[in-house]
Amino acid sequence: MKFTRNVLLILLMVTSILSPNPFVSAQEESSESSEHFSMLFMGVDTGDLGRVDQGRSDTMMVMDINKEEETGILASIPRDAYVEIEGYGLDKINHAYAFGGVELSLSTVNNFLDTNIENYVVVNMAGLKEIVDAVGTIEVTPPTSFSIGGYDFVAGVTTELDSDMALAYARERYTSGGDYARQERQREIVQAVMQKATELESIPNYIKMFSALSDNIETNLSLPQLFDLYKTYNSNIEIETYQLTGTGEMIDGIYYDIIDENSLAALKEQLH
Repeated sequence: MKFTRNVLLILLMVTSILSPNPFVSAQEESSESSEHFSMLFMGVDTGDLGRVDQGRSDTMMVMDINKEEETGILASIPRDAYVEIEGYGLDKINHAYAFGGVELSLSTVNNFLDTNIENYVVVNMAGLKEIVDAVGTIEVTPPTSFSIGGYDFVAGVTTELDSDMALAYARERYTSGGDYARQERQREIVQAVMQKATELESIPNYIKMFSALSDNIETNLSLPQLFDLYKTYNSNIEIETYQLTGTGEMIDGIYYDIIDENSLAALKEQLH
């Protein structure tokens, strides 16, 4: 998909509302390479972002943008990936959020991928419906056919989704393809929402979107960081998607995803 300057402008405006300290300079806040902008995106299965019970990160994606080449990657990490979590040993990667919130999730992902990601966005998945409502309907093309909640999705057929359909589409994981197909659908929804956001034309629609985002998103991105990105790109950025893959295995009666070494190495290469 094309990650346009319009999307960056929208993120810039949203961040001014959401960031706890929006005017901290990008140089002070991040030690990442000036050639790259990277971010951890998590969808959490809690009702409220601020509740004491953290819940687990139901969705985990890494975005990395190469500023010089104007390319990027949006990669999904299986929530059942068997990884080392500092202080807790080997466990599912999505448990890191339950054990230690964003900080432990970031350190776990960085240790796993040999990265230095500092930026994050946490989305309350229960609020996905509000976010889609704010941008209107979105279009997706299902990779597989399935039915859920009275909705029928046909592989290869572009389908217009309202907010209820989008939530069902993002959460289903028991049909062909399992959790990997679900992660592909979630990447598709993230891209579809971003694309639709660029098409908003009226101030009331922008306000509705910002309201939905402020209620359901937590981020540490600063205003200067987003402004710098907006100024940097004079052309569109092509975002490629990637799925980290593995093999399901039962260990002590619990299902884990043992990540394939070649798949992991390929992702690390793209992130460096």
